[in-house]
Amino acid sequence: MELEFLSEIYESRMTRNSSDHRQLTYTDCCERLYLHLLVLDILRKYPSFVGTANGYARKTISHDNYKHFRIHATDLYNLIYFVNGDEDAMQKLKDPASALKLRNRTRVPVHALNGFLHKVSSGFSGNNAELFMRLEGALRIASSEYKSLRRQIANFNSLSTLDKKKVVTKLLLASRAKLRNSDLTPSLEDLAAQRNLETGQVKDTEPTLSTPDALPTTNKDLMFYRYIVGPKNLVGTKKFLDMAKQGKSIPSPFVNAYAPAIKMLDDIVKAGPGYITMLKALQKRALMNKK
Repeated sequence: MELEFLSEIYESRMTRNSSDHRQLTYTDCCERLYLHLLVLDILRKYPSFVGTANGYARKTISHDNYKHFRIHATDLYNLIYFVNGDEDAMQKLKDPASALKLRNRTRVPVHALNGFLHKVSSGFSGNNAELFMRLEGALRIASSEYKSLRRQIANFNSLSTLDKKKVVTKLLLASRAKLRNSDLTPSLEDLAAQRNLETGQVKDTEPTLSTPDALPTTNKDLMFYRYIVGPKNLVGTKKFLDMAKQGKSIPSPFVNAYAPAIKMLDDIVKAGPGYITMLKALQKRALMNKK
């Protein structure tokens, strides 16, 4: 009877239909998969929500090959399907071409991930820091906030009451921005309400827009960049572009390498609205040419 009840609760909401899929980039799926796991990990820290975590993990691995989209599976199952899927799975996403390129560069440790979910489903209460670090790298999680959450959740029991509130609040803000319709978010909301774990001392810095699939700068791209930054600055320009796409802070030598491109854009902006309009039109033509 209990499993029947769980089955009714844990059905995909965020990934229910094709219109939902089309709003997600491959990068969105990676990030949301990671956030689901962080939420699941925090829920099992509290005895009254251990059963919730167990049931959700059990439902997720009831079809553990992730080869097919399943409307009656959990959102976590479907996100794993997208992140680890084939070309057909990529065609369901917002930018299929970029998704496929990133998918071909991604190696998700599915066996280890399944091991974690099996442990959670059976009530395991140990530390999973190593798995989360592997997933962080495999999924290219760039957010320093999410990396900090992972470290704090790994040491959750040693945190002060206020720090625990801050961790749960940050996770709530991330869930409200990116997992709003997820089947797991109501459980996190219930935990925060029941245990008074939401605090106003945390600033909401979560972007609400979809994250584009940022592909690494290729040698072909770099070859053309030499006309703008010069041959001597190509290596630094590649570093600048790749770090910028990942949202990382950029050391000054790489900024200096990219400075000629910045100056070119600055000159166009200073020339006035007419030149900016021409630049936008040129960008549209370039994007059409890429298709």
